[in-house]
Amino acid sequence: MDYPAITGTSPVPYQVLPPISTSDALPAQIACPGPPTPNSKSIFAFWHSGLHTLPPYLLRNVLNWHRRFAPLGWTVYVLDTVPKSPLNVSKYIDTTSQDVVPEAFTKGTLNGTYAAQHTSDLIRYPLLLKYGGVYLDVGILQFGDLDWLWSTHIANPTSSYDFAGFTMGDPPDGISIVNFAFMCGPDNPLVRRAHHILLKVWERKTNTTGAHKHPLVNHMPLMHVPQEVVVDDEGQDKMVINDEVMTDYAVQIQCIGSAQRWLDETDGWDGPKYVRERCWLYSMMDGAFVAEQMTSWSGQRQFDLLKQKLPEAGEEESPEQCLAREIVRSVVGNSWALKLGHGFSAKLFGADTLGMLWRKSDGSDCEQGTYAGWLRWAEVHCKQDRSPEPMKVPLYEPTMKGILLG
Repeated sequence: MDYPAITGTSPVPYQVLPPISTSDALPAQIACPGPPTPNSKSIFAFWHSGLHTLPPYLLRNVLNWHRRFAPLGWTVYVLDTVPKSPLNVSKYIDTTSQDVVPEAFTKGTLNGTYAAQHTSDLIRYPLLLKYGGVYLDVGILQFGDLDWLWSTHIANPTSSYDFAGFTMGDPPDGISIVNFAFMCGPDNPLVRRAHHILLKVWERKTNTTGAHKHPLVNHMPLMHVPQEVVVDDEGQDKMVINDEVMTDYAVQIQCIGSAQRWLDETDGWDGPKYVRERCWLYSMMDGAFVAEQMTSWSGQRQFDLLKQKLPEAGEEESPEQCLAREIVRSVVGNSWALKLGHGFSAKLFGADTLGMLWRKSDGSDCEQGTYAGWLRWAEVHCKQDRSPEPMKVPLYEPTMKGILLG
């Protein structure tokens, strides 16, 4: 179907790859890609049980990354922990080394409700340190031009920027970079320090309970939840979600936040200065959660709006269709991505997220002629006329001083 043009965008100026059905055999470029090399155009992701088990609505994210960016030389790697899989993470990083991943990973003793998520957390820094490139959660619908940001800034030695990502808010407290999307070259100095802190936090641990108390991260403000909630812990005991539990769950963010606030004069590391001068950062709220803000964080509201059909020729849009159009326009034309939340987000807000509802209603994320289908079309075919500008980071003081890597 021919969808309308979206304000603030133009057609992608090259031939994208044709549609790929989630029910067909996957292209060899994705199912069994060649090995990455440092500084190559690589997009890494993770799904512990393998690419072929991705729910269709998430697989469509990955396939659309491939369709849009493979013609520009990018290779997508969805790594896993499946024995003998060509995409097993052990083929890409040394998972036997505790300088790369913690003991709980090497021995297979990771436990807790979110073991799969933490496995994913633990491979992101090592992959970027070895190869550079992009790390994306499989729950991301990508609209911003990754190739432009990579070629113009991150991989360009004449640019002042060598790291890109999202941050939760404004400095100083909100300057913590979140972990669902990173871009940098190999051996990035911020990632190297964040990885060092993460390995220390994980020493002698099999899960992240109490991780927020570790002396390398306890100078960080705790992440804040709107209100304390009590939920069923997936068949286990009741779980209280409060600031401490939220921070433990996302301790990888605390680790990179700690590196951002660290001053180590012995090796010339000034975290605040690095963030201010070298990091291309987008606000998480403006760059990845626009649809949530426009619907008061209601997954059901987003689902209902996006499943509507676009009006036929000559028909006027209803108020609900107008809001759905504005969501599409704002997400595609002005933000960088749409990040789908899942399990932990649902527990925090007490209701299904958009991603969970798309999973329950197979095909609702891409039905032809709907606003959701329009979003899917735009992932591949629309290029923003003006890429979002990075956040201007003002001066802020370090909260930790001393030797970090020594």
